[in-house]
Amino acid sequence: MNIRQLRYFHLSAAYGSFSAAARAEGVSVQAVSKALIELEEELGGSLFDRSGKRMRLTPLGEATIEKAQEAVESFDAVTFAAHAFLEESAAGREEYHLALITPPFAKHQLITASLSRLFSRMLRADVTIRVALGDEAMVDLESGALDALFTVGAFVDPRCTCLPIGNVAVGAFMGRHHPLRRKEMISFEELAPYPVLHNQRIDGFNETVLATCLKEGLASPLVEISTDEEVADFLEHDQGYILGIYLKALDIKPLAFMHRIDPADAPTVPVCMVTLKDSRGAHFERLDHFVRHEFKRLKGVLNE
Repeated sequence: MNIRQLRYFHLSAAYGSFSAAARAEGVSVQAVSKALIELEEELGGSLFDRSGKRMRLTPLGEATIEKAQEAVESFDAVTFAAHAFLEESAAGREEYHLALITPPFAKHQLITASLSRLFSRMLRADVTIRVALGDEAMVDLESGALDALFTVGAFVDPRCTCLPIGNVAVGAFMGRHHPLRRKEMISFEELAPYPVLHNQRIDGFNETVLATCLKEGLASPLVEISTDEEVADFLEHDQGYILGIYLKALDIKPLAFMHRIDPADAPTVPVCMVTLKDSRGAHFERLDHFVRHEFKRLKGVLNE
């Protein structure tokens, strides 16, 4: 067993495919597959169920994935700590400019300000986080105005590297009068009669929560919406809903609430850090290590 095998195991589980893991590491699919077969032989069982349309972890995979991720993180930790110390000692406080790829939402200024302070404290740098639409953020990423983007769902672009840093549960945001508003857990079947918000500029940029759920069988009619006024009317009067990350911090009491989608229907969705492929050096290594190691903690903070 070696760290390369464990890294491929972790990335394949996070992405849900060997090919995406291979792209993230810049290796062939055959290299990933060979390493995982060797790992499975050593562990004595299959880590992935490859029979369905979506690759899933087997019980053995579920039992070992967290430890594999911890092993990868521990392996990287010593080198990162040394680099961070030497870099901070030799230079002034670094700056990072990051974008969360999402349309503006209620409380987004409060949440991004809180995240900026939290990132700054944990990374020991000056971090600014803002929300942005994907096409606008890509312009800033290429110009150097942004260091990285964070997407909910995978992003494929030949100019970029997309690193999965964790997974999030899926939720449905709906208004106070929605017929399903009193249910804590909602299934795709229950959602089917009700319209779901779609925006081509958003859902056409990356593999969004909506795109993922449609592939998994969500049958709700799509309604194209582009303005804040349309969103408010859609939630309040049309019994519509919006798919996104399940975070209770997004509730707008007493007007609208986030509800958990049954995980038997909706798979978890990867949160990914997107950087340009030529982004190299200690500055980006430090950011890469930070998001790999601290994502669990950030999810806990947001759900408090």
